[in-house]
Amino acid sequence: MLGGEALAHLYLQHVAELRHYLAQRVACREVARELAQETFLRMMLSDGKDAIRNPRAFLYRIAANLAVDHYRAEAGRPREILPLEDCAEQACPRPGPEQVASARQTLARLAVAVEQLPPRCREVFLRHKFDGCRQADLAREYGISVNAIEKHLIRALVQLRLCLH
Repeated sequence: MLGGEALAHLYLQHVAELRHYLAQRVACREVARELAQETFLRMMLSDGKDAIRNPRAFLYRIAANLAVDHYRAEAGRPREILPLEDCAEQACPRPGPEQVASARQTLARLAVAVEQLPPRCREVFLRHKFDGCRQADLAREYGISVNAIEKHLIRALVQLRLCLH
């Protein structure tokens, strides 16, 4: 069983990628968020008979099993079939021109905010979020502590959140 601090660190480090992983499997962000929470709950409640050698791999095994369970449960539910005449009134799943323009403006603001970050902070953020580098690997590469890497990431996220409001 993982201690509270180790589990919290695991959560902070992997929750976003785990949600993305689950969203790809269940095709619904809300369900993916719920399954991610359930994954960490099960990880927390694991009996701990054997020490978990690779907590991340164990986390993904739990998540994959939950996704399969969800898929099986959904497969047994009856689906509502709409008459063809009613389909013309269904909302288009694609975003409208207003949403596209708004998303582009938001993306432009975020790009400016990322460029305004201090160089080391920006580099750490981009390497972690877009290249998928782990915090421990970045700490080793830059010769600083994992705590310092986390501070860079927090600073970047706070700055980006501020630019959205």
